[in-house]
Amino acid sequence: IELKSGILNIFLKTGIVFTQLDLWLGLSYCDGKWNEVTVNKEGSVVSASMNELREQTLEPHIQQLKVNSPVYIGGIPPEIQNFYKELGLEQGFGGCMKDVKFTRGAVVNLASVSSSAVRVNLDGCLSTDSAVNCRGNDSILVYRGKEQSVYESGLQPFTEYLYRVVASNEGGSVSSVWTRVRTRESVPQNVPTPSRVHSINGYSIEVTWDKPAGVIGVIEKYILKAYEEDGPNVPITSAELADTGMLTGILTGLHPFTNYAVTLTACTLAGCTESLHALNISTPQEAPEGVQPPTAISFPTFLLMSWSQPKTPNGIITQY
Repeated sequence: IELKSGILNIFLKTGIVFTQLDLWLGLSYCDGKWNEVTVNKEGSVVSASMNELREQTLEPHIQQLKVNSPVYIGGIPPEIQNFYKELGLEQGFGGCMKDVKFTRGAVVNLASVSSSAVRVNLDGCLSTDSAVNCRGNDSILVYRGKEQSVYESGLQPFTEYLYRVVASNEGGSVSSVWTRVRTRESVPQNVPTPSRVHSINGYSIEVTWDKPAGVIGVIEKYILKAYEEDGPNVPITSAELADTGMLTGILTGLHPFTNYAVTLTACTLAGCTESLHALNISTPQEAPEGVQPPTAISFPTFLLMSWSQPKTPNGIITQY
Protein backbone atom coordinates (compact mmCIF):
# COMPACT_ATOMS: atom_id res chain seq x y z
CA ILE A 1 0.00 0.00 0.00
CA GLU A 2 1.54 3.30 -1.06
CA LEU A 3 0.35 6.91 -1.17
CA LYS A 4 2.24 8.70 -3.92
CA SER A 5 1.51 11.85 -5.94
CA GLY A 6 -2.13 11.89 -4.93
CA ILE A 7 -2.73 8.22 -5.83
CA LEU A 8 -3.28 5.35 -3.38
CA ASN A 9 -1.53 2.34 -4.99
CA ILE A 10 -2.36 -1.20 -3.85
CA PHE A 11 0.02 -4.00 -4.93
CA LEU A 12 -1.01 -7.58 -4.16
CA LYS A 13 0.94 -10.71 -5.06
CA THR A 14 -0.45 -14.18 -4.37
CA GLY A 15 1.60 -17.01 -5.81
CA ILE A 16 2.46 -15.93 -9.36
CA VAL A 17 -0.54 -13.57 -9.75
CA PHE A 18 0.25 -9.87 -9.39
CA THR A 19 -2.62 -7.39 -8.93
CA GLN A 20 -2.46 -3.60 -8.88
CA LEU A 21 -5.24 -1.19 -7.89
CA ASP A 22 -5.00 2.62 -8.14
CA LEU A 23 -7.34 4.99 -6.29
CA TRP A 24 -7.07 8.64 -7.40
CA LEU A 25 -7.26 11.00 -4.41
CA GLY A 26 -5.78 14.27 -5.64
CA LEU A 27 -5.29 16.43 -2.56
CA SER A 28 -8.58 15.53 -0.91
CA TYR A 29 -6.72 14.01 2.05
CA CYS A 30 -4.73 17.19 2.62
CA ASP A 31 -7.18 18.90 4.98
CA GLY A 32 -5.53 18.54 8.40
CA LYS A 33 -8.00 15.82 9.47
CA TRP A 34 -7.73 12.06 9.98
CA ASN A 35 -8.39 9.90 6.87
CA GLU A 36 -9.75 6.37 7.04
CA VAL A 37 -8.22 3.91 4.58
CA THR A 38 -9.72 0.46 4.00
CA VAL A 39 -8.19 -2.27 1.82
CA ASN A 40 -10.29 -5.37 1.25
CA LYS A 41 -9.96 -8.69 -0.58
CA GLU A 42 -13.05 -10.86 -0.99
CA GLY A 43 -12.57 -13.78 -3.31
CA SER A 44 -11.37 -12.40 -6.64
CA VAL A 45 -12.33 -8.78 -5.86
CA VAL A 46 -9.75 -6.36 -4.48
CA SER A 47 -11.06 -2.96 -3.31
CA ALA A 48 -9.69 0.15 -1.66
CA SER A 49 -11.36 3.21 -0.18
CA MET A 50 -10.34 6.42 1.53
CA ASN A 51 -13.12 8.37 3.20
CA GLU A 52 -15.84 8.61 0.50
CA LEU A 53 -13.68 7.57 -2.48
CA ARG A 54 -13.62 3.93 -3.58
CA GLU A 55 -12.12 1.76 -6.35
CA GLN A 56 -12.10 -2.00 -7.03
CA THR A 57 -10.72 -4.49 -9.52
CA LEU A 58 -11.55 -8.08 -10.48
CA GLU A 59 -8.73 -10.64 -10.83
CA PRO A 60 -10.18 -14.11 -11.58
CA HIS A 61 -6.87 -15.94 -11.03
CA ILE A 62 -6.04 -14.39 -7.67
CA GLN A 63 -5.31 -16.92 -4.94
CA GLN A 64 -6.10 -17.03 -1.25
CA LEU A 65 -3.98 -14.63 0.80
CA LYS A 66 -2.23 -16.28 3.74
CA VAL A 67 -0.17 -14.12 6.10
CA ASN A 68 2.43 -16.13 8.04
CA SER A 69 5.15 -13.50 8.44
CA PRO A 70 5.60 -10.24 10.35
CA VAL A 71 3.48 -7.31 9.18
CA TYR A 72 5.55 -4.22 8.33
CA ILE A 73 3.89 -0.82 8.55
CA GLY A 74 5.51 2.29 7.13
CA GLY A 75 8.34 0.47 5.33
CA ILE A 76 10.35 -2.75 5.42
CA PRO A 77 13.83 -3.47 6.83
CA PRO A 78 16.71 -3.09 4.35
CA GLU A 79 17.76 -6.72 4.75
CA ILE A 80 14.59 -8.04 3.08
CA GLN A 81 13.99 -5.34 0.44
CA ASN A 82 15.90 -7.35 -2.20
CA PHE A 83 13.26 -10.10 -1.99
CA TYR A 84 10.52 -7.71 -3.15
CA LYS A 85 12.17 -5.68 -5.89
CA GLU A 86 9.08 -6.01 -8.12
CA LEU A 87 7.12 -3.85 -5.67
CA GLY A 88 9.37 -0.84 -6.30
CA LEU A 89 9.37 0.13 -2.65
CA GLU A 90 10.42 3.71 -2.00
CA GLN A 91 10.93 5.85 1.11
CA GLY A 92 9.03 4.83 4.23
CA PHE A 93 5.79 6.42 5.41
CA GLY A 94 5.95 9.89 6.95
CA GLY A 95 3.01 11.03 9.06
CA CYS A 96 0.68 9.51 11.64
CA MET A 97 -1.32 6.30 11.98
CA LYS A 98 -3.85 5.17 14.56
CA ASP A 99 -6.55 2.51 15.00
CA VAL A 100 -4.94 -0.10 12.73
CA LYS A 101 -7.40 -2.98 12.45
CA PHE A 102 -7.41 -6.32 10.63
CA THR A 103 -10.43 -8.44 9.68
CA ARG A 104 -9.89 -10.67 12.67
CA GLY A 105 -8.88 -9.28 16.04
CA ALA A 106 -9.12 -6.03 17.94
CA VAL A 107 -7.83 -2.58 17.08
CA VAL A 108 -4.02 -2.60 17.22
CA ASN A 109 -2.17 -0.19 19.49
CA LEU A 110 1.02 0.34 17.49
CA ALA A 111 2.99 1.59 20.49
CA SER A 112 2.39 -1.60 22.47
CA VAL A 113 2.69 -4.29 19.76
CA SER A 114 5.60 -2.97 17.70
CA SER A 115 8.67 -5.18 17.97
CA SER A 116 10.90 -2.50 16.49
CA ALA A 117 10.55 1.07 15.29
CA VAL A 118 12.97 3.54 13.71
CA ARG A 119 12.54 7.29 14.32
CA VAL A 120 8.79 6.94 14.72
CA ASN A 121 6.58 9.23 16.80
CA LEU A 122 3.74 6.91 17.81
CA ASP A 123 1.93 9.61 19.79
CA GLY A 124 0.88 11.67 16.76
CA CYS A 125 2.08 14.22 14.26
CA LEU A 126 4.89 16.63 14.95
CA SER A 127 2.75 19.36 13.38
CA THR A 128 -1.03 19.50 12.96
CA ASP A 129 -0.71 22.11 10.22
CA SER A 130 -1.32 19.52 7.49
CA ALA A 131 -2.90 22.04 5.15
CA VAL A 132 0.56 23.64 4.88
CA ASN A 133 2.84 20.60 5.24
CA CYS A 134 0.86 18.17 3.11
CA ARG A 135 1.79 18.33 -0.56
CA GLY A 136 0.86 15.80 -3.20
CA ASN A 137 1.48 16.65 -6.84
CA ASP A 138 1.07 20.42 -6.39
CA SER A 139 4.76 21.30 -6.70
CA ILE A 140 5.61 24.98 -7.16
CA LEU A 141 8.40 26.72 -9.03
CA VAL A 142 11.08 27.91 -6.60
CA TYR A 143 13.64 29.34 -9.02
CA ARG A 144 14.28 29.85 -12.71
CA GLY A 145 17.67 31.04 -13.94
CA LYS A 146 21.29 30.05 -14.53
CA GLU A 147 22.60 30.03 -10.94
CA GLN A 148 23.30 26.72 -9.20
CA SER A 149 22.05 27.65 -5.72
CA VAL A 150 19.01 29.41 -4.31
CA TYR A 151 17.50 30.34 -0.93
CA GLU A 152 13.83 29.55 -0.36
CA SER A 153 12.37 31.41 2.60
CA GLY A 154 9.02 31.33 4.36
CA LEU A 155 9.14 27.57 5.08
CA GLN A 156 7.77 25.78 8.13
CA PRO A 157 10.26 24.68 10.84
CA PHE A 158 11.11 20.96 11.18
CA THR A 159 9.14 20.08 8.04
CA GLU A 160 10.06 17.76 5.20
CA TYR A 161 10.03 19.09 1.64
CA LEU A 162 10.64 17.54 -1.76
CA TYR A 163 12.80 19.28 -4.38
CA ARG A 164 13.99 18.41 -7.85
CA VAL A 165 16.00 20.16 -10.57
CA VAL A 166 14.89 20.51 -14.18
CA ALA A 167 17.82 21.27 -16.53
CA SER A 168 16.98 22.68 -19.96
CA ASN A 169 18.83 23.52 -23.14
CA GLU A 170 17.94 23.73 -26.82
CA GLY A 171 17.73 19.95 -26.95
CA GLY A 172 15.02 19.71 -24.30
CA SER A 173 14.45 19.41 -20.55
CA VAL A 174 15.30 16.58 -18.11
CA SER A 175 14.21 16.31 -14.48
CA SER A 176 16.25 14.91 -11.59
CA VAL A 177 14.82 12.53 -9.04
CA TRP A 178 13.10 14.09 -6.03
CA THR A 179 15.31 14.86 -3.00
CA ARG A 180 13.90 14.86 0.53
CA VAL A 181 15.14 17.58 2.85
CA ARG A 182 13.96 18.78 6.25
CA THR A 183 14.18 22.25 7.74
CA ARG A 184 15.77 22.59 11.18
CA GLU A 185 13.87 22.83 14.42
CA SER A 186 12.89 26.19 15.81
CA VAL A 187 13.92 27.47 19.24
CA PRO A 188 11.31 26.31 21.82
CA GLN A 189 8.53 28.75 22.62
CA ASN A 190 6.49 29.17 25.81
CA VAL A 191 8.63 27.02 28.10
CA PRO A 192 6.56 26.49 31.28
CA THR A 193 7.58 27.40 34.81
CA PRO A 194 8.43 24.31 36.92
CA SER A 195 5.19 22.94 38.35
CA ARG A 196 6.58 21.64 41.66
CA VAL A 197 9.74 22.00 43.73
CA HIS A 198 10.46 20.34 47.06
CA SER A 199 13.56 20.14 49.21
CA ILE A 200 15.38 16.86 49.63
CA ASN A 201 17.67 18.51 52.20
CA GLY A 202 19.37 21.86 52.61
CA TYR A 203 21.71 21.20 49.68
CA SER A 204 19.46 19.70 46.97
CA ILE A 205 15.92 19.96 45.61
CA GLU A 206 13.69 17.88 43.33
CA VAL A 207 12.05 19.76 40.46
CA THR A 208 9.05 18.61 38.38
CA TRP A 209 7.75 20.23 35.19
CA ASP A 210 5.33 19.73 32.30
CA LYS A 211 6.44 19.06 28.73
CA PRO A 212 6.52 22.33 26.75
CA ALA A 213 3.58 22.62 24.36
CA GLY A 214 4.00 23.52 20.72
CA VAL A 215 7.71 22.68 20.39
CA ILE A 216 8.42 22.21 16.67
CA GLY A 217 11.27 19.72 16.63
CA VAL A 218 12.98 17.37 19.05
CA ILE A 219 13.91 18.53 22.56
CA GLU A 220 17.56 17.58 23.06
CA LYS A 221 17.87 18.43 26.76
CA TYR A 222 16.42 20.30 29.72
CA ILE A 223 18.39 22.61 32.02
CA LEU A 224 17.39 23.45 35.60
CA LYS A 225 18.76 26.67 37.08
CA ALA A 226 18.60 28.12 40.60
CA TYR A 227 19.08 31.84 41.31
CA GLU A 228 19.38 33.45 44.73
CA GLU A 229 16.29 35.63 45.10
CA ASP A 230 18.17 38.76 46.14
CA GLY A 231 21.43 37.93 44.39
CA PRO A 232 22.81 38.70 40.92
CA ASN A 233 21.03 37.43 37.83
CA VAL A 234 23.50 34.56 37.50
CA PRO A 235 22.52 31.01 38.44
CA ILE A 236 24.14 29.64 41.60
CA THR A 237 23.87 26.13 40.22
CA SER A 238 22.43 24.32 37.22
CA ALA A 239 21.85 20.78 35.97
CA GLU A 240 21.63 19.48 32.37
CA LEU A 241 19.26 16.56 31.82
CA ALA A 242 19.71 14.64 28.55
CA ASP A 243 16.91 12.10 29.20
CA THR A 244 14.04 14.22 27.89
CA GLY A 245 11.52 11.50 28.65
CA MET A 246 11.94 12.28 32.34
CA LEU A 247 10.09 15.37 33.56
CA THR A 248 11.69 15.34 37.02
CA GLY A 249 15.26 16.28 37.94
CA ILE A 250 17.53 16.86 40.94
CA LEU A 251 19.34 20.16 41.45
CA THR A 252 22.32 20.05 43.82
CA GLY A 253 24.92 22.51 45.06
CA LEU A 254 22.48 24.74 46.97
CA HIS A 255 22.99 26.42 50.34
CA PRO A 256 20.80 25.69 53.36
CA PHE A 257 18.39 28.32 54.67
CA THR A 258 18.42 30.29 51.40
CA ASN A 259 15.65 31.57 49.13
CA TYR A 260 15.95 30.46 45.51
CA ALA A 261 14.10 31.08 42.23
CA VAL A 262 14.11 27.95 40.03
CA THR A 263 13.63 28.05 36.23
CA LEU A 264 13.35 25.49 33.43
CA THR A 265 15.19 25.74 30.09
CA ALA A 266 14.30 23.57 27.06
CA CYS A 267 16.75 23.10 24.18
CA THR A 268 16.51 21.92 20.58
CA LEU A 269 19.41 21.89 18.11
CA ALA A 270 18.37 25.42 17.13
CA GLY A 271 18.85 26.86 20.63
CA CYS A 272 17.48 27.09 24.15
CA THR A 273 14.65 29.02 25.81
CA GLU A 274 14.30 29.65 29.55
CA SER A 275 10.94 29.95 31.29
CA LEU A 276 9.87 33.56 31.78
CA HIS A 277 8.86 32.98 35.39
CA ALA A 278 10.45 31.07 38.25
CA LEU A 279 9.16 28.95 41.12
CA ASN A 280 10.42 30.06 44.54
CA ILE A 281 11.62 27.77 47.30
CA SER A 282 13.44 28.13 50.64
CA THR A 283 15.90 25.39 51.52
CA PRO A 284 15.71 24.06 55.11
CA GLN A 285 18.30 24.63 57.81
CA GLU A 286 21.19 22.20 58.27
CA ALA A 287 23.73 21.75 61.06
CA PRO A 288 26.34 24.54 61.20
CA GLU A 289 29.67 24.07 59.43
CA GLY A 290 33.03 25.56 60.28
CA VAL A 291 32.38 26.02 64.04
CA GLN A 292 35.21 28.18 65.43
CA PRO A 293 37.19 27.23 68.59
CA PRO A 294 37.00 29.63 71.55
CA THR A 295 39.71 32.07 72.60
CA ALA A 296 40.40 33.14 76.18
CA ILE A 297 41.56 36.26 78.01
CA SER A 298 43.19 35.25 81.34
CA PHE A 299 42.60 36.85 84.75
CA PRO A 300 43.90 35.59 88.13
CA THR A 301 40.67 33.92 89.12
CA PHE A 302 38.67 33.66 85.90
CA LEU A 303 38.83 33.38 82.12
CA LEU A 304 36.86 35.42 79.57
CA MET A 305 35.90 32.96 76.81
CA SER A 306 34.76 34.18 73.38
CA TRP A 307 34.26 32.71 69.92
CA SER A 308 33.27 33.72 66.42
CA GLN A 309 30.10 32.76 64.57
CA PRO A 310 30.45 29.52 62.55
CA LYS A 311 31.84 30.14 59.08
CA THR A 312 28.65 28.64 57.60
CA PRO A 313 25.77 28.91 60.05
CA ASN A 314 23.34 27.08 57.67
CA GLY A 315 20.45 28.66 59.59
CA ILE A 316 19.69 30.69 62.70
CA ILE A 317 21.98 29.87 65.66
CA THR A 318 19.73 29.33 68.65
CA GLN A 319 22.27 28.15 71.23
CA TYR A 320 25.99 27.90 71.97
